[in-house]
Amino acid sequence: MKIRFLTQDDVAEHNKVSSQAFVYACEVDDPASVLPCPKVLGAFDDDSKTLLADFELQERVCHYDGGLLTCAAIGGVACKPEHRGKGAVTALFQHLFREKQYDISILYPFSEPYYRRLGYERVGCSVSVTVPFSGLSHVPRNQDAALYEGGDPKALLAAYNRCAERYNLCFVRETPVAFPDRPYASQRFTYLWKNRSFATLSVDRGKSTVFVDELYFDSCESMLGILGFLRNFEANQTHVCFQNLPADTPLLGFIQDMKQCDIRLHNTGAARILNVEAVLKAHRYPPQDGAFTVGIGEKTYRVTHTAEGVTVDADSRLTPEVSMEIGLASQILLCGLTDAAYCPGLTVQDPTSDFLRSFPPKTTFFSDSL
Repeated sequence: MKIRFLTQDDVAEHNKVSSQAFVYACEVDDPASVLPCPKVLGAFDDDSKTLLADFELQERVCHYDGGLLTCAAIGGVACKPEHRGKGAVTALFQHLFREKQYDISILYPFSEPYYRRLGYERVGCSVSVTVPFSGLSHVPRNQDAALYEGGDPKALLAAYNRCAERYNLCFVRETPVAFPDRPYASQRFTYLWKNRSFATLSVDRGKSTVFVDELYFDSCESMLGILGFLRNFEANQTHVCFQNLPADTPLLGFIQDMKQCDIRLHNTGAARILNVEAVLKAHRYPPQDGAFTVGIGEKTYRVTHTAEGVTVDADSRLTPEVSMEIGLASQILLCGLTDAAYCPGLTVQDPTSDFLRSFPPKTTFFSDSL
């Protein structure tokens, strides 16, 4: 088996894998076909002609504790049915892990147990809320939002990135690809309120519901501003459904009658740390000086944090105070630790370890499609 990035010469092979894996009709030799993104990693048979499996790799940057982490965002994982169970997909991920070009990796798992075997672990939840417009009647209506129709995206990107800084693992956006730039054709609309908050939405007339795909705001005022603008849809629709909100969204506190709402919890996605040292250094530690020794997988790390900075040394001769596998480490380092007693897989050799106090629960959220 050979692992390499695909080129334009491999488009037909990529089309075959995707068509079989995701079950859709495709003219595999269509001369207009192109690869779905600049980096597609593939597993080929030994003659390097037949593609067995591949995935799309988007290079992204994520917020983390006031800093940034490089991220391999994985999507479109596909394998031909006749080659499943032979290790092709695992070989792709093992190649990614060995290269260590990124700090973390993020994906949306079709099966959490499947990707848990590769070290990916759940890193948060999102909330969807369906509420009648009457539940927002106390929010003053306004007409202060502008429709994004393409054109200059600077104000919209700035509003998003300012809001995204509040959430660990939220992606930095450098291009407007996430915002519909042909709203009349796509019937997906992004409204920007005073350059501070925005909503991307569509309308289902049969359900008399406005579906808000994204809602971002940076203050109470900007939240009420965009909610007040959304009330302009109540003349024709009866409900609004906020489909993807952080689990701790303050929006819930502004709904008049929660009994009228349908609230559901969803898995945000899964992440795996690829560069443990980088994440340990980027983490924001408590203000007091501290040190701990942690075993993650087959490696042991000594971490010392002071007001001057953080040092991380990997030394297999050290005895860990706490130890865990990479999946649980990804969850704790990226999301925080609530209670070690309710954390299967965490082995605590020293209950006084500074590690147990160094990772309080974090606010995590990300919503970009991969």
